[in-house]
Amino acid sequence: MRLNMTKTVFAAVMLAGALQANASVFTDAKDDYVAGYVGSKIGDLDVLEALLTYNPASDTFHFESKYAANIGLTPTGFYILGINRGANTAGFAANGLPGVLFDSVVRFNLDGSGAVNRLGAGGGSTAFAAGTATIQDDKLIADIAGSLLPSNGLAKTNYTWNLWPRDSSLPAGFGQISDFAPDFTNEPVQVVPLPGAFWLFGSVFGMLKLASSKRYWLFATKSPALL
Repeated sequence: MRLNMTKTVFAAVMLAGALQANASVFTDAKDDYVAGYVGSKIGDLDVLEALLTYNPASDTFHFESKYAANIGLTPTGFYILGINRGANTAGFAANGLPGVLFDSVVRFNLDGSGAVNRLGAGGGSTAFAAGTATIQDDKLIADIAGSLLPSNGLAKTNYTWNLWPRDSSLPAGFGQISDFAPDFTNEPVQVVPLPGAFWLFGSVFGMLKLASSKRYWLFATKSPALL
C-alpha cells in the first residue's frame, strides 16, 4: 500500500514538472550582497534561485525560492516578494535601482506567516497565518490567490517581480536589504497551464518529500498595517 502511494505521488510530481516545462527558474549569483549591506551573511538571505508562475485557469500565483543556506539561520531575517501589477512604481530609484518596480509586496516570515500588501491608492493588506507558506530547508514555497493581487493596469499574465530578503536586526529602511533577485530589474511572471501545479527543485527524493507535505493557499484573513 505504501509502495503504491509512493508511485502515485511520484507520477503526479513528474507530470506536474513535465507540464511546466515551459517555465524556467531565475538564477542569482552567490554572495552578491547589496553594496554597503552589513547584516547577516550566513547565506539564508542570499538568493540563488526563484520563480513566480501564474495559472490563469485557477487564478493562482505560485512562488518558489532557494537560498545559499537553510532558512532560519538568521533569526531576524524575512523575505519580500515585490510585484508590479501596472503602477510601475520605482520604489528604490533613489537607491540607484530605477528598474525594480513594485506596487505590492508579499512578506514571508520564518514561521510561514506574513501578508500581501497592496500599495498606493486603493491599497490594503491581507495577512496569512503561520504555516501558510512552506519553508523546507533552503527553500521557501507559497501559493497566492490571484484575487489578492488585482490588476493595477497590467494583465496578471504580464506582472513582473523582484525578490529581496531583509535583516530586521538593522535599522528600518533600504539598509536592511541583503540581496536583489534580479539585481537591477524585474523578472516576468511565467504562465503555466496546470491548475495547482508547482515547480520542483532538487532530486526525486526532494520532490517526493515536497509532494507529500501539506500545502496551503493564501486566503484573506485579518488586515494588519503594512509590513
